[in-house]
Amino acid sequence: MDEDKEKERLERKKTYNELFNAATVGMALVSGVIVGGAIGYFLDKWLGTSPWLLFIFIVFGFIAGVKNVLYYIKKAGIELESLKDDKNKK
Repeated sequence: MDEDKEKERLERKKTYNELFNAATVGMALVSGVIVGGAIGYFLDKWLGTSPWLLFIFIVFGFIAGVKNVLYYIKKAGIELESLKDDKNKK
């Protein structure tokens, strides 16, 4: 009986970890664009180059966000594959 409860708890924990990773994917892209835009905006104000650095850093932020999204998707995919293997073994 205790083993069943422990297995259920571990499965619930894995599910919450997967949900957290899925939520992180969306935030990674948005935060990269926001941070890049903020850096570009303040550099433009400081250097008087408006709007060029804003555009450049938004693109950099987008690229960084996509890189992070791919990282989190790959990480989640590896975890999903290991879960599939565990279920197939049963």
